[in-house]
Amino acid sequence: MKIAQLTPGSGDNFYCENCKRDLSLIRALGQAGHDITMVPMYLPVADKQNLAGDSPIFFGGINVYLQQKFSFFRKTPRWLDSMFDVPGLLRWVGKKSSMTSSKDLGETTISMLLGSEGRQVKELERLIDWLGEEENKPDIVCLSNILLGGLARRIRERLGVPIVCLLQDEDGFVDGLGEPYTSEGWRVLA
Repeated sequence: MKIAQLTPGSGDNFYCENCKRDLSLIRALGQAGHDITMVPMYLPVADKQNLAGDSPIFFGGINVYLQQKFSFFRKTPRWLDSMFDVPGLLRWVGKKSSMTSSKDLGETTISMLLGSEGRQVKELERLIDWLGEEENKPDIVCLSNILLGGLARRIRERLGVPIVCLLQDEDGFVDGLGEPYTSEGWRVLA
């Protein structure tokens, strides 16, 4: 079975340890004979064994921020966006302590949960285009956590493959967003 595992990266730091768990899962599924590709999201994954292979980073943290805050960046061409998706730059940005603070990420979290209705729709379409390429097309897509759930509907519509989602500690993150984002997050998740 060909599996695409969408995993939020941590830029070589371990904030929530989802990527650590995902690395172990990918290693085990590969050893069981599955063709599994780790697809990093936001930041590079602390992947010493190169399990992500040649997969690009999707929803690069800088682009997500710029698209959230400035409508101009929701229409920029890919060549410009790619300047902000350089792994070294994303690792450096990922070391900034407030980058993963839930209270500072309320608007962006809601936008990501809204998927194709959110401000990062350009990033979603880029991910789906890549997943839809012959050499990348999975039989199933696994979302690392429910905070990526907003991607599921559009992926399923375009690729026609099942979507599964793992759960870990997202409830604490959503509860830590602060109002009105906590209530809105739970409403959208429901």
